[in-house]
Amino acid sequence: MNTAEIRNIAVPKVLKLVFSISFMVSCAQEKNASINGSLDNHTFNSAYSDSVNFAATNIFSVIKFKKAEQKNSSSINRDGLYYNQESYTEYLRDGRKLYQKYNYDTNAVVEKFHYKNNLLVLKESVENKNRSRYNWLFYNKENNLQEEIEYKKDDSQSFIYEGYTQYSYSSEAKKITVKILDYGYDSIADPEKEYIFEFPFLTKKTPLYQSKIHRYQWMNGTYKPIDTKDYIIENRDVTFRYDKSGYLLSETWFANHHSLENKTEYYYSKDYLERTEQQYHMLGTEKSTKTTRRYDDHNNLVFEQSTEYTGHLQYAESFEYVYDEQGNWISKKHYRQDPDEGANSKKKLIDYEYREIKYYDPNSEPKSFSLPEFPKAAEDIRIKIPKISNEKQSQINAFQEAVKSGNFDTEITLKKAKTLEEFTPKFWNLKDQNFGNLDNSPEDEAVCVYETPIEGDLGFAQSLAIYKKEGENWVLWHQSTNPILSTEHGGMMGNPYEGISIKNKTIIVNHFGGSRQKWHYTHRYRFQNNAWYLIGASVNFGSPCDYFQSLDYNISTGDAIFDYYSETCSKNNAVQTKNWKEKVNKKIPSPLMDEFQVGENRIELKSKKTEMFY
Repeated sequence: MNTAEIRNIAVPKVLKLVFSISFMVSCAQEKNASINGSLDNHTFNSAYSDSVNFAATNIFSVIKFKKAEQKNSSSINRDGLYYNQESYTEYLRDGRKLYQKYNYDTNAVVEKFHYKNNLLVLKESVENKNRSRYNWLFYNKENNLQEEIEYKKDDSQSFIYEGYTQYSYSSEAKKITVKILDYGYDSIADPEKEYIFEFPFLTKKTPLYQSKIHRYQWMNGTYKPIDTKDYIIENRDVTFRYDKSGYLLSETWFANHHSLENKTEYYYSKDYLERTEQQYHMLGTEKSTKTTRRYDDHNNLVFEQSTEYTGHLQYAESFEYVYDEQGNWISKKHYRQDPDEGANSKKKLIDYEYREIKYYDPNSEPKSFSLPEFPKAAEDIRIKIPKISNEKQSQINAFQEAVKSGNFDTEITLKKAKTLEEFTPKFWNLKDQNFGNLDNSPEDEAVCVYETPIEGDLGFAQSLAIYKKEGENWVLWHQSTNPILSTEHGGMMGNPYEGISIKNKTIIVNHFGGSRQKWHYTHRYRFQNNAWYLIGASVNFGSPCDYFQSLDYNISTGDAIFDYYSETCSKNNAVQTKNWKEKVNKKIPSPLMDEFQVGENRIELKSKKTEMFY
């Protein structure tokens, strides 16, 4: 399969997850390049990533220009349209990147690709004047990937560890097995991945991925997925079927290995220039959205339109190209037509870009730059990181065993110590601490927050401890798990604990969580009547382009202020549609800290038929 076919073949939803850039390295079909390109190493594959964007090789440089969203002094005019430069890239003669400069946010990023013995050994990224990132690749005697070491440096530090990957190989008969260990920035190793090459098949075992086992088959110069096991949930299979030319015919999902769950089918004209994607719903039994795509003789998409299962046509997308003599497009325009405006409605130009492509000639002079020295600190990674990882993993294993057996302290047992750190029980993690005055004594008190091995309703319980100073020692004043939500209470946002502070002789605890709709809690506790009580709560809840609602509740006085506004968002602005604020008095006894349940207490505003939980 040529690069144009790879670029334009209909890519289904699962295929997008598992069809990595590595399978596009069809231009390098030597044994080592085929293996290296199929190991999902982002650094190695980034050198090849542009090869699918061009029909002809031998390209020296490409300047990419995109539609100018806002015209400025650097915008250029071409045929009455304004463009801004997006990137400048130089290539080796075989299509691999040599140098690239592009804009990211407000920074100009420069990437240099260093090669040795025709292998990529370093990707050097200068992200701004003050920060650079380095990805070093090392190979074994067979020129297969053996290691990747990633680090960065900035104004404050000359070496900041980012990641380390090890590759190990074993061979037998016609089978090569590659085991991959990734050590992240936290020095902890991910579960080991295993890639098994038995030509023409490749099997990937990836415990950390959404798909645990997926198999590929070599077709027309590239690996293509043929089935996926345990996708997202256990016992779900996804299978792919192709025609003789390597074009995808179907993607079928099965629950419990045999029960049809979902499917998508693909149909082609004899010349493959018209391609239809038919999705099914109702457990794969009834036709749903159908998408028709047409391609030109250069195999570039020129038309796309979907039809809903009701028969309603969606926007018609069309594309116009101008090609150079080598068959690469140098101008691309994207039009959109609204079928609801009638068959003869005018196409609207919504995006456009063009490329200035220069090809190698006898006068071409590619950029040249020297290979930086590999730092001693990076060499130490090979020994230090696996050792640190093993130590951390041992701690994790010990923690998990303690949780399983229940062999841990459920509260802080030490009553007096020189330092706050000494109070931390085994298998507890001191997460945060702060200082301030909580009573009339001249010395500041301390508050600490811990993650514990106590299993909560969502994740692990977290504990708040309060300490007083007695001479040179700290003494435990009070501890409770009630004021801090458990570790997984934040939903998509993770651990909801956001911070703790002391102000006006009160302890202030902040939480944050949610998904699209976010929530934020602030609770205030004070020592009075020889116990700790909740005296106030503030809550914010909502999401942009919907509504926001807040509550500020002074439990000591009973004053509760409700605030609400909603908004509807259009493409260019947000319009507030409703806004009100009301104060009421809801006097209740102050709850004890040890009895209060965060987020489970209801207060009602009858006049607005609304309620909030604090």
